[in-house]
Amino acid sequence: MGATNEEQAEALMRVKVEEVGKGLHPSEVVVQIQTAEGDPERLVVDRRSIVDGTIEVGYPIRKNNGYYLIELPRETIGGSWRIWVLKDAVVGEPLEGVA
Repeated sequence: MGATNEEQAEALMRVKVEEVGKGLHPSEVVVQIQTAEGDPERLVVDRRSIVDGTIEVGYPIRKNNGYYLIELPRETIGGSWRIWVLKDAVVGEPLEGVA
């Protein structure tokens, strides 16, 4: 039996980020996420979305050998919406049957 939409909304996962700069608006910051390939991806987020060095992401789209394919809340500066990250970069566990 799968999780309801309500359960999924309450248990969204988070990914670790590092703040690396200021955005165009005072409430924005540029954050960096380390990808599975070792190359960082940067994106602009609202400062309020950062909690304990993490931002909210949805459930992994795919899992493969300790890596998660995640969809980001905003497009990266390089144009990506989805990136592969190490499982250790994700805070929280996906529900059974997801991905």
